[in-house]
Amino acid sequence: AWHAGAANSRSVGIEIANMGAYASGEAEPFKQWYGKDQNGRTRITVPERLKGGGVRTNDFVGYPVRDELVVGQVQGRTRRQYDYTKEQYDSLTKLTATLCTVFPKIDPDYPRDEQGRLINKVLTDEQFDNFSGVVGHYHVTRDKSDPGHAFQWDRVIDGARKLMGKPPKPKRGKVRT
Repeated sequence: AWHAGAANSRSVGIEIANMGAYASGEAEPFKQWYGKDQNGRTRITVPERLKGGGVRTNDFVGYPVRDELVVGQVQGRTRRQYDYTKEQYDSLTKLTATLCTVFPKIDPDYPRDEQGRLINKVLTDEQFDNFSGVVGHYHVTRDKSDPGHAFQWDRVIDGARKLMGKPPKPKRGKVRT
């Protein structure tokens, strides 16, 4: 789709639906897209105007893995976002394992600093040039905040590594392949 900036020529793009992350003062679509079920759990609620178009499994009810809005930083801004669903994480884990197997130059890892923490902003040119793993849009351009701070990178990457028969990534230092 050529929407990942500097990563376009060396990447496989994956789009996954989520309402996104919003900073204070930005318009938030949460009230349109999320509600509570009879047990008080947060659930995705597709607006009536969109029903019948784009929803492939009409009876599916999606629940964010974490029930509450998650607050965190992306690109140096504090944002709020709901988590992804279990089904999305399961699919992404399998897809990541498959892509990292089929394309062995894609390391099953995400951009991390020296302490092993996720880098949650656009990578420097040097970081980008020296990295060959899984990135989010916010790693390649300042104008993006997806997949957002609620995205559970360890869940996807460690799950993919397990499916690939690889050990979990270490907390610090270089990832063992």
